Amino acid sequence: MKRKNVSETKQETSFELYWLPGESVAVLSNPAYELTSRQLAILERLEQNARVEVTDLSKILEVSEVTIRKDLQELEQLSLLKRVHGGAISTHRTKWNPSLENRLETQSDGKLAIARAALDLVRDGDTLILDAGTTTLALARHLRGRRRNLTVITNSLPVMAELSNSDYDLVTVGGTLRQHSLAMIGPLAVASLSKLHADVAFIGATAASLERGLCTPNILEAETKAAMVKAASERVALIDYSKMGQASLAPFASWTEIEALITDETLDHKMTAYLQNQHVKVIVAQREPAMKPLGSGTNE
Repeated sequence: MKRKNVSETKQETSFELYWLPGESVAVLSNPAYELTSRQLAILERLEQNARVEVTDLSKILEVSEVTIRKDLQELEQLSLLKRVHGGAISTHRTKWNPSLENRLETQSDGKLAIARAALDLVRDGDTLILDAGTTTLALARHLRGRRRNLTVITNSLPVMAELSNSDYDLVTVGGTLRQHSLAMIGPLAVASLSKLHADVAFIGATAASLERGLCTPNILEAETKAAMVKAASERVALIDYSKMGQASLAPFASWTEIEALITDETLDHKMTAYLQNQHVKVIVAQREPAMKPLGSGTNE
């Protein structure tokens, strides 16, 4: 059976990605650029391998090496990759984000503060959606013993493991496992979420900005996050300050779809004013003060 050329395959998505009739061109509604499905396939492969080769891409996508080089040149002009001899590497957070293991060690104090603040928005008896990510994992750890009679819907294997011996009702969505984040994503996950409803969804993001809203570097993950947003009555974004004002490949929610943002540092005036205008409640989580070392000369 002849394999389909990727550039001839149209992908359907549930977020801000549309296909022009008769064309293999993806148009992201907020971004100021257009990507072909072949270029999207290149970016997906680059995320998985950190480096791509022209010869390999030419064979996989069944196009000439000249065409692949042209694609790489256009993607480099968009700052989505960097061309090197024989191929390209990922150098921009628009497409690359650290692994789950690395993220557990990044901004850990801020994530703990965000989790503590998020706990205040959870009531006994709530049905919650917990997105995949280290901040939502921190929230899962704070829930145990502090809230009762919860139902937790999640696509995160670490969250499931964390709450597996709790007395909460746990619901996991199906889908394809993304090794990078240990999250279940894709059409099956979206279909599962479309049949569920939660009181509150706690959603993470790789990047967030005024222009593009909440973003992630993986298209299938963006579809899944968008389905989580639609499945909840209230949506709370858990985003540490380092990700604010950043951009990423795939937007999945606009600020008009978010009721509250919990972050760990005060935002600049422009972003604060914009979010207030969008009726987004901004909560700045307070980090716990560092303990003073013994013998510091204080009697307090």
